[in-house]
Amino acid sequence: MQNALLPITYYFIKMSESEKIKAQLVIVTGLVVLYFIFKSQYPYFLIAAAVIGVCSLAIPVFGDLVVKGWYKIAEVLGAINGKILLSLVFFVVLFPVAVIAKLTKKNPLHLKKEDTDSVFTERNHKYSAKDLEQVW
Repeated sequence: MQNALLPITYYFIKMSESEKIKAQLVIVTGLVVLYFIFKSQYPYFLIAAAVIGVCSLAIPVFGDLVVKGWYKIAEVLGAINGKILLSLVFFVVLFPVAVIAKLTKKNPLHLKKEDTDSVFTERNHKYSAKDLEQVW
């Protein structure tokens, strides 16, 4: 069974208490870091960090819900980011290469007929033992 196909609830059930506490600590630390990044413009990050930290310690069920929500957000972002990154690779790399190849009108695979009845190219080559020594 591939791990990538398992729902988030599977991972949450298998998490130990120490892993849940680590996730809660990461969330609280991230909110404190956001508070310092944005200076004191947004004290809501610090308030949210305090509320989540204290409630997670006082009410373990609340902490479990926070971690479960955090992992659910991560799952959704992972699904969206994959599509965004693949789209960027397509439009930034593959599409321009295809347009350039189309504009130069090269036919490296000989897929287009060029004034002939067939795309078959006849190769007059005499095979020797050396041709079969290192095939790949």
